[in-house]
Amino acid sequence: MRLEPARTEEEIGAFRASLRGRDVAVIGAGASGMACVRLLVQAGARVVLADAKPREAMAEAAAEAEALGAVVLERFERSDQAPPVDLIVSSPGVPREHPALVAGCAAGIEVLGTMELAYRLCPAPIIAITGTNGKGTTCRLLSGIFAAAGRPHILAGNIGNPLAGELAQATPETLVVLEVSSFQLEGIVDFHPRIATVLNIAPDHLDRHADLCEYLEAKTRIFANQEPGDFAIVNIDDELVRGLAATTRATRVTVADSYEMADAAVIDGRVTTALWGRREVICPATDLALRGRHHLKNLLVASVAARLLGVAPEAIARAAREYQPPEHHMEVAGEVGGVQYINDSKASNPAAAVADLAAMDRPFVAIVGGKDKGADFAELGALLVERARAVLLIGEAADRIAQAMGEAAGAERADSLEEAIARARELAQPGDAVIMAPACSSFDMFDDYRHRGRAFGEAVRRLAGEATA
Repeated sequence: MRLEPARTEEEIGAFRASLRGRDVAVIGAGASGMACVRLLVQAGARVVLADAKPREAMAEAAAEAEALGAVVLERFERSDQAPPVDLIVSSPGVPREHPALVAGCAAGIEVLGTMELAYRLCPAPIIAITGTNGKGTTCRLLSGIFAAAGRPHILAGNIGNPLAGELAQATPETLVVLEVSSFQLEGIVDFHPRIATVLNIAPDHLDRHADLCEYLEAKTRIFANQEPGDFAIVNIDDELVRGLAATTRATRVTVADSYEMADAAVIDGRVTTALWGRREVICPATDLALRGRHHLKNLLVASVAARLLGVAPEAIARAAREYQPPEHHMEVAGEVGGVQYINDSKASNPAAAVADLAAMDRPFVAIVGGKDKGADFAELGALLVERARAVLLIGEAADRIAQAMGEAAGAERADSLEEAIARARELAQPGDAVIMAPACSSFDMFDDYRHRGRAFGEAVRRLAGEATA
């Protein structure tokens, strides 16, 4: 089946033409904001780049923006700091209650998220994937499947490549595999993926969203503009996802761990799909090297999306066998004294940490904690008490995680990641693992999860050097 773009050439051309001579403020000088600055300048808009950071903290972005002809505003907090504009483009990290966005909406100024802007200029059909956990894994699996099948595609979005920066490669024959966050979904208006899925829902980002209901509302927006000719892939094992998808107008395609009536399921240890009236075996479940049954759900979603587009089962199976996890996701950082050190820095919420820790096949010492996003640590605490040889807590969430475990559990505090790793070395025994699965974001101690993961790897390399000195 050929997936048609949601935007016609005429619609894209008309929108691009409407940007010429328009006064536009882009809020946020990160990767997606800068990609939008480039698009807008190319389209002939007059652009202001505004960011809350001081000039020195965004020096590279500011220099590029000015070289393109944009005006740069540092320490930006209020709309009256900027010249009058008739369009605001907001980066995902900017909350909807930002005074400039509130004032802009009140004044009748059009406000778009960076992903919405990119979508309006995108000539390619989009497969959009969101959920609390597994988005990146599913996107990478689907990208690997398309590569194995020789299907032209772009991997973009929250995965680290803003869609706005990838449009030069997009054609009506190119498939866009797009990882989408709740923050990005807050800023959509017309965004229309031809295939969309919410993988799972667990409480997350409650430091940004007022409550779970608001988080769910943001995730539901992925289906908002779909039509009966589109597809919504629904994880029927997740009660919240079933509820989110209940109102979609798209054709529903279901996945489940082992429910034989689902359109994709694991049956008798094999990944299967059942479209067009017959069930096909894709591959043995063991072909996917990632630990944990939760990753099989990601493979099921990727498999059924690929089969909807006519990709042969053989290509899907080959991609599953060849899949390599990215940095910072259950990544073995090294082995010292018979102890394996695992960097799972991407596990930045309790549900992700629980899933990965539950999949561990050896005794482990866990390093957990970071910035408290308001999540519930009860399930994580119970798992740590039951499964971990020892637990070392770091960051501002340490006390809440300790409370969830119970003081009798004896979790230890560490003032830094380096201190936690040094203590873990003392506690671990040969054959064990030391795993950093933070269950929290990194912003109290590190720039992001990548910075945290790199710091873990560097500390492990120093341990290895000391062991051989």
